[in-house]
Amino acid sequence: MMGAATVTHRHLPLTPDWLWWPEPWVWALWLVLLLPLLWYFWRRPQRRPVIRFSSLAELRAASDGRRKRLRSVLPLLRTVALLCLIVAAARPQRPDEASRVFARGIAIQMVVDTSSSMYDFDLSPPGRQMTRLEVVKDVFRKFVQGDRSAGLPGRPNDLVGMIRFARYADAVCPLTLDHANVLEVLDQTQIVQRRDEDGTAIGDGLALAVERLKELKRTSGSGGQLTITSRVVILLSDGENNCGLVTPQQAGELAATYGIRVYTILAGTGRRATFGLRLPVDDRDLRQIAEVTGGKHFRAQDEESLEKIYAEIDQLERSEVEERRFVRWGELAHWWLVTAFAALSLQTLLEATWLRKIP
Repeated sequence: MMGAATVTHRHLPLTPDWLWWPEPWVWALWLVLLLPLLWYFWRRPQRRPVIRFSSLAELRAASDGRRKRLRSVLPLLRTVALLCLIVAAARPQRPDEASRVFARGIAIQMVVDTSSSMYDFDLSPPGRQMTRLEVVKDVFRKFVQGDRSAGLPGRPNDLVGMIRFARYADAVCPLTLDHANVLEVLDQTQIVQRRDEDGTAIGDGLALAVERLKELKRTSGSGGQLTITSRVVILLSDGENNCGLVTPQQAGELAATYGIRVYTILAGTGRRATFGLRLPVDDRDLRQIAEVTGGKHFRAQDEESLEKIYAEIDQLERSEVEERRFVRWGELAHWWLVTAFAALSLQTLLEATWLRKIP
């Protein structure tokens, strides 16, 4: 089993996340405590040698009060230079952090019945009138996107495809991680309108799903970021198989041959007969498909029970994600050295020209 990778961050206390000080260079920062002492010695009055002149008129321009006050900038520049050198000696660094996600995902092929019986309203939630297909589409969307209130966290790391069937099966969306495209196709899915296309070909729908899944590569993406650990079919129908070229038993055995697990769902309370009576639907074919493939069979009689079924399937088929982080350290000492050089250069220039002292 692949679990989530542990990421260790190394940061000096009281420093921002974008700055880090490596051992043992960080101890150079203690030298900052010496700067006040140096400042004291630089600013302390000292006896200086003097030169006797017959007239000081020529020197007053070089020793006026304003320039004398500005000479305090010189020790300040030396202090800045020393501070920058100390920080540079501590080797400040900036982490450039990147991450890649490696997922052990699942390929899920949704096989949905779109026959005319999906017009029935027996799955409608309280206070709303929705056809069976509308309820199925609503719960399908929650299963893919996620809905915490329904206990569905979503399937962001899984390949999802869709096949619809009535008398004929049709692969309307290939297996993809682009779930927005899957849901767009889902929104456009309608119940068949033509009588010659009506029917319930469960075997053909499942056989087409197996065909799409059996040749699926085990890895996808550059560097194998997505590994397919299992292939699953969720087959939903509201009736019995009554047409098609492949029987449900043959399709189930075909899925078992390729190691594809099938979860079957019988949706609805039964088929409508004359006088509004409900007749039970024979779900033996769906049960047999689930049994032979190692899946599970469910019955959904309303929207809430359908949500619980998808939540149970979600727990049975979980993907695993590992995030790997990579850190590249960039040296920042050169900026401090440049600043120190600039401060020393400016101090030397001012001391030799505009702020020079005579003697």
